[in-house]
Amino acid sequence: MSIDAQMADMASLWPNLRLVAREGACAAWRGPLRPLMQTFDIEIVYRAPAAIERLDARVLQPCVTVLSPPLRRRPGDREGALPHVYYGPDGEVTLCMLDPDAGEWSPGDSLAQTTVPWIIDWLAAYEGWRATGQWTASGRHVEPERGNV
Repeated sequence: MSIDAQMADMASLWPNLRLVAREGACAAWRGPLRPLMQTFDIEIVYRAPAAIERLDARVLQPCVTVLSPPLRRRPGDREGALPHVYYGPDGEVTLCMLDPDAGEWSPGDSLAQTTVPWIIDWLAAYEGWRATGQWTASGRHVEPERGNV
């Protein structure tokens, strides 16, 4: 999907997630999502691939960050201090929502129809984990290759 098609789909399905940046094939959206009890402000940053690029979900998957409230750790928890996240070189935390080896997502898929529902599922699992210590979302955590994002 082109970045213009992604933008149109997002505006249609998730109008509360507003476009905050657009440069070439890159776009960023921010807004609130409320999976269960808490409202989270999130940011999605995505770069649509060029036609000649290798379509690798490890490199091209959207980056999702929880802006507020801050994600809280559970030191000593068997799922880890903060499960199913990626840590960037500057300490930034992005969500791990898909297994790139499972073919669950490709750059041809709509972010509004895949990524946003996965964010909601991740946030619901996070809320449950904070309350019970149990991570209920499915999936397998895989480290991404972030060379082109």
